[in-house]
Amino acid sequence: MVECLKLRQKLERRDFLRIVEVFPPNFTAERDREPLIGLRQKTRDFLERVKKIQNLADAILVADVKDLSRLKLGTIYSAAMVQEEVGIEAVPVITARDSNRPAIRSAILTALSLGLDSLMFVWGDTYADDGAKNVYDYTGVGEMMIEAGALFERAGVRPTFFAPIDLATLDAPRGRRLAHSRLKSGAEYLLAQPPTADVSYTFPSHMRTLRRRRLNSRVLLNVFPFRSSDDIEYCRKKFGWDIPPHLGAIAEKGGEPELLREAKRVADRLRAVGCQGVYVSTRGRPELARFILD
Repeated sequence: MVECLKLRQKLERRDFLRIVEVFPPNFTAERDREPLIGLRQKTRDFLERVKKIQNLADAILVADVKDLSRLKLGTIYSAAMVQEEVGIEAVPVITARDSNRPAIRSAILTALSLGLDSLMFVWGDTYADDGAKNVYDYTGVGEMMIEAGALFERAGVRPTFFAPIDLATLDAPRGRRLAHSRLKSGAEYLLAQPPTADVSYTFPSHMRTLRRRRLNSRVLLNVFPFRSSDDIEYCRKKFGWDIPPHLGAIAEKGGEPELLREAKRVADRLRAVGCQGVYVSTRGRPELARFILD
């Protein structure tokens, strides 16, 4: 096993924290498109791509893939591979939507047994009528973290938990209650959506929101690598994100390279103003973190 500095130690040093999100190895569910599932090759490729950015991240967040057209390895197994083979702390995502309470308890214990001290808990968007059931055995993400914390305590391990937060809800009483409830339930940091897409509009807007709600020391803003003006519009419609119009102009002028430069400007600004860190999405392309964080 490659030795790595524990994320807990990095948090205690109060360094600028860089969390990079990746997807686990995955394949198309359509046999005609991918007749053979090359597990070993796909796994090797996944680990090699993560190795190329290991010096840029303090932790690798292994996200869930909500797409029934994809077959995927589990986040806990994938995170354990990253931690064992790459030597960087990995944080698997555990989703309330997909498993009942006994299965989630087992997942937490499995993570513990594999030396994964850091976990992220999410609620998960519901599946529409597309062949998968929504479970939701818990009342909320906070209850999941409280139960996980009790299991970690019994194992004699101090955990590091993360949970999501929707910035658009923080001006409403329910959104504020949810944020503070998740912190009280054990979240070290809340990872934000929608993304902080640019330095001119969303960066100052998001910072004002966090400072107004006294959450700026407990929320990591998200940097998201948009690909094109069409991609920006797709994300607006699919996720309901408030993306400033001038980002489309940036895309039209310079394409993906200029959008990546804007993402890097956001990450650099977060560090410059003394934020706690940054949460970088890579959308299944870990190498993009190099353009944003290097």
